[in-house]
Amino acid sequence: MQNNASTKPVRLIFLLLSLVSINAQAAFNDSRVEKWEFYLAPKLTNSKVLQFDNGAEADINKRSSLAFGFGYNINAHIELSMEFASSSANYTSTVIPEDPAESPVKSTQSLYTSSLNLGFTYNLLSTPFTPFITATVGSTYIDSGIFTGNVGTGCWWYPYWGYVCGPVAQTYTSTEINYGAALGLRYDFNRKLYMKGDVGKNYIDFGNSNTPDFTTYRFTFGFMF
Repeated sequence: MQNNASTKPVRLIFLLLSLVSINAQAAFNDSRVEKWEFYLAPKLTNSKVLQFDNGAEADINKRSSLAFGFGYNINAHIELSMEFASSSANYTSTVIPEDPAESPVKSTQSLYTSSLNLGFTYNLLSTPFTPFITATVGSTYIDSGIFTGNVGTGCWWYPYWGYVCGPVAQTYTSTEINYGAALGLRYDFNRKLYMKGDVGKNYIDFGNSNTPDFTTYRFTFGFMF
């Protein structure tokens, strides 16, 4: 009888600790509910050879980029986001002359892209550690680095000379629709900080049945508020 009496306080303590732990975990599971997020996302995109009409090609090197964005967690599962990213890479172009007797011409250019995307993310679990899926759609501005032969005007701010304008050789540019999807993992360290990693496919629609895909690897470091 004495042993049972002495174990009752111990059992009560364990019960209280269990309830506190469960309540704390439940509260932590809701750490991202109805919260805004700001994040930075270094990204790596694989190399790709793009095929065009008449045998023309663009062999784009592997490139890295940095994205930043804002998101809002409607609940523990659904997040809506808007993201801006830019990148630059060298590529080798193969130009096919109109005269079949002439050989293809290869040259190296610098490619610049910038994208503005809207995203929908679904976290499979409401816990701090969860797998997720993401779908994105947006537009991508592309500067091919190939000169058009036209000359425009560009302006810069110099430390000593101030605002200066001058002639600038123009390049071929375009703005295209892009879309993609990714799979990844998320971990909330606490109610403020989180980290994500994902791998996905991104498509750029050039029209005429030419929609190349790029494999992307992304690491996200974010702050919730």
